[in-house]
Amino acid sequence: MFRTNIALLLLLVLLLGLISGCGSGTASVSGAVTYNGEPVGNGFITFLPADGKGPSAGGQIEDGRFAVDNLIPGQKVVKVEAVKKVPFARNSEDMAKRSAANRFLGDGSGLIDPADVIPPNAEGNNEKVDIQPGSQIRDFHLKKAAGKKSR
Repeated sequence: MFRTNIALLLLLVLLLGLISGCGSGTASVSGAVTYNGEPVGNGFITFLPADGKGPSAGGQIEDGRFAVDNLIPGQKVVKVEAVKKVPFARNSEDMAKRSAANRFLGDGSGLIDPADVIPPNAEGNNEKVDIQPGSQIRDFHLKKAAGKKSR
């Protein structure tokens, strides 16, 4: 009888340990990402620890949606990067025409067609958020930085 009670007690302790380990304190975050009101087609979202300590986590943005699992809860800095496919000039004459057209439009960067869609200084980029344990939905609506020329 004594052994049976000890065995049941040990089993109960083991089960309680497993149950408490199930919600191990990680988070999963999913949601939408837009830039100037349009869904971000292709990119990457990264959650960096605000204090610079610990691991970061991230995931793909596809058709304006993302999902990131196994995120350590706490204060995070959210970095959004998005790119688009850039057609290359077929020859130097084509490149010169495109460059001249961009200069006419006020873009003196020398880039024919920039690949980045969201500049690092966009409003809402590098925003601090508090991530709680468990599953949550977070939407990020980035905008062109005030007073800055868009690409």
